[in-house]
Amino acid sequence: MSAPATGPQMKKGFTHKFDAKKHDFKFLTQEDANHFLEKGYVVVRGGIPEDHLKMAKETVWVRLGMDEHDKNTWTREEIHMPRHKMWNAKDFAPKVYGAMCELMGGEDRVDRKTASWGDSFICNLGNPEYNPNEVIDPRDLGPWHVDGDWFRHFLDGENQALECLVLYSDVEERAGPTYIATDGIAKVAKWLLEHPEGSEDMCEPEGSGNRVVPGFVRECKDFVTLTGKTGDVFLCHFLTPHSRSRNHIRNSRFIINPFVSFNEPQQLKRENPDDYSLIELKTLHDLDCDWIDFKPARERYHFLPRTKAKKDALIQEELQRLKEWETKTGKRYESMHEKGVVYWQAPIMGLAEV
Repeated sequence: MSAPATGPQMKKGFTHKFDAKKHDFKFLTQEDANHFLEKGYVVVRGGIPEDHLKMAKETVWVRLGMDEHDKNTWTREEIHMPRHKMWNAKDFAPKVYGAMCELMGGEDRVDRKTASWGDSFICNLGNPEYNPNEVIDPRDLGPWHVDGDWFRHFLDGENQALECLVLYSDVEERAGPTYIATDGIAKVAKWLLEHPEGSEDMCEPEGSGNRVVPGFVRECKDFVTLTGKTGDVFLCHFLTPHSRSRNHIRNSRFIINPFVSFNEPQQLKRENPDDYSLIELKTLHDLDCDWIDFKPARERYHFLPRTKAKKDALIQEELQRLKEWETKTGKRYESMHEKGVVYWQAPIMGLAEV
């Protein structure tokens, strides 16, 4: 047993084995489990049914105020659209929900409120000024980050169990796929282990603007592009560094990037090794520990997302375009924001409506 002078007690040397059959896996295979422990992600091909994909994207170009067939109207390169509708993943994507539960150690550990995903598309439409033959070192992409702009990050955090990436369009190489640095998980985990006080912005020091993840990525070697067909879903460990890339060929690229939470903090020291989730085991694997008696040095804390004001402004713009579309087509679009902006994340974060 060893530990840093001021850090948690731990047992060095990762010896755990994970048996998918013993855990009665129905959605993921033993190969998937092994891949998650090694690389930190799994792929659920065709995880989103076609009828849902079509319904969810029906008005996306109306909301953008652009013409799908006229790239001259694609005046913005990347747009993070707000959410108007929500659907429970268990209902519309049972394969994906089942895989999430298996990664998280069972449905009883899932915060069901966070398993409702919406139509908050991230669009990458490219830029006509980009050189289609340009080659960029993944380390020079940006901004490299881990998600979570509404909570204090801890090694055992419950707020984001998985980094989920859902393809609502075909995504191919050079068409703006998300990059992940699989060997960056260990670097982020080590930093959080060394900072039991946690971090609200993943900066060193906190509030300095000196983001640590891009520096970690400079030392990474294992980069993966998350390409695939419409409906494919990538489920990544919550500490996976990732970045957007340039859409050189200007295919319209639509994804959503929802999160799912544990209903309580993770446990990196369990009496029964069979009780570890694959997510917890991946953290221990990358820190080369059998267990870590981690305790946060500050309270767990939620706050308003830094992107909220920008999203609220976009809601108003999109509602106006949707009203005009309704008048023109006679169709009806139901938005949670029809009677005023609804802060859908408030119940998840334990905050009063704002």
